[in-house]
Amino acid sequence: LGQLKPFLQTTFLVMFYSAALFLAIGTFMISANGTTTYGVILSGFLFALLLECYWCCQLVDRLNEVNTQIGILLYSLDWPVELQYTKATASRYRQARSSLLIM
Repeated sequence: LGQLKPFLQTTFLVMFYSAALFLAIGTFMISANGTTTYGVILSGFLFALLLECYWCCQLVDRLNEVNTQIGILLYSLDWPVELQYTKATASRYRQARSSLLIM
């Protein structure tokens, strides 16, 4: 996620402002030309564009929430207890260590 962050910021910025530009131009064209078949098709496209922007924002919000939850769980993990290696807790040690390596 850290490696994708610069790319996602730029991509989302371009997508957001191009959607705002398309909405402004589309609204102007619909209001200037009146209600025509082209206007109805254009309004459908603009609605789809708004929906796509909304879904992208929701996806980023959920991704941020999951990232925060993972951080909270990792920081609240009882490190000294979980990472003590004894023969009795060898499998638990490996499981905790592999989970941390994945994170």
